[in-house]
Amino acid sequence: MSFRKGTFERDKTGILRPFCPAHAVGSLTEISLEWLASEGKKLIMLDVDHTLVEWKQENFSPAVLEWLEKAKTMGFSLCILSNTRRLERLARISKILGIKTYQGKFKPSPHMYSLALTDFGARPDEAVMIGDQIMTDVLGANRSGIDAIWVQKMVGPEFAGTKINRVIEKVVTSILYRSLVTDNSSVDDSASAVDAAKLPLWERKIVRQFIKFLFVGAISFTIDYLIRMSLLFWVKVDGESLGMRMATSVASVITIPAGIKTDSVAFFISAVVASFIATFNSFLLNRAFTFRISDKADAGKQAAKVYMVAYIGLAINSVIGTLFFHLLPGHPEMSAFIATAIGAGCAAVWNFFGQRNFAFKAK
Repeated sequence: MSFRKGTFERDKTGILRPFCPAHAVGSLTEISLEWLASEGKKLIMLDVDHTLVEWKQENFSPAVLEWLEKAKTMGFSLCILSNTRRLERLARISKILGIKTYQGKFKPSPHMYSLALTDFGARPDEAVMIGDQIMTDVLGANRSGIDAIWVQKMVGPEFAGTKINRVIEKVVTSILYRSLVTDNSSVDDSASAVDAAKLPLWERKIVRQFIKFLFVGAISFTIDYLIRMSLLFWVKVDGESLGMRMATSVASVITIPAGIKTDSVAFFISAVVASFIATFNSFLLNRAFTFRISDKADAGKQAAKVYMVAYIGLAINSVIGTLFFHLLPGHPEMSAFIATAIGAGCAAVWNFFGQRNFAFKAK
């Protein structure tokens, strides 16, 4: 769904109120400083990436620099709240702009917001947060009692974790847009964008894709489970399960850390084998059914990207599953089933976001 500008009627957003910004604008420089002053705002909190400058960049546009200087001249206090781990870059940005930066518990934690309010002696109603992410900038501001202005993301690449947030953001904003009073300068005020915002939740593209993904996931989970159980319990050689025989072979050439039982090693090996086969099935079905990719020209690149996502998902699945199998008491087969379900569930969330926003992302 295209970005839309305007003012949100936040009282009408129900349980999504914590995620709802006060306003949505196309860019930082569209925000009227005179209007902020008239609203009683004294402290302007700013995000960095895709709000002030593109991700990893430090070449601020003249318009942004002019806006910031005007804000200082008008008497506003300015600060930057950033989740970046690139502290050297953040220090350079702070020096370039002459603006204090805060680091602490990552947004949406209220921690950095609270620090800034205390340092500048401002009340929450005297502050405003400006950022491009609903799930961090806006949610964190709302948790702190601060009005948030949501700006449209700048053009350019972004951090992989942010892409996951964008998927959740699209689902949330598709509902929030129902409470938006659109202004005349919307980025996209076409009928299709408006109509899309009014569609029932179950008719929206991302929701339908997620339902299909879950259906494919159920098939892949069944494949995963059957293979794991076959290796761990059902297929035996000389009275010993195939998984245990593989674990014994591995233990004969690799030193297993103390405290790790052989059956845990067997579960891990079985999980790797089963997850790999199940993931391949997921790739084929999601490409054809969930995301409806028919062009064969990009199949190789998409497959490579899917496997990049899948290997991380495989690690999540295998490690979390093995951990729970090792910790869960009771009958081994039941413990294996529960551990498999937990590992597969965690990996499924990662795989959906990764495949939709990376592997099968529309050009």
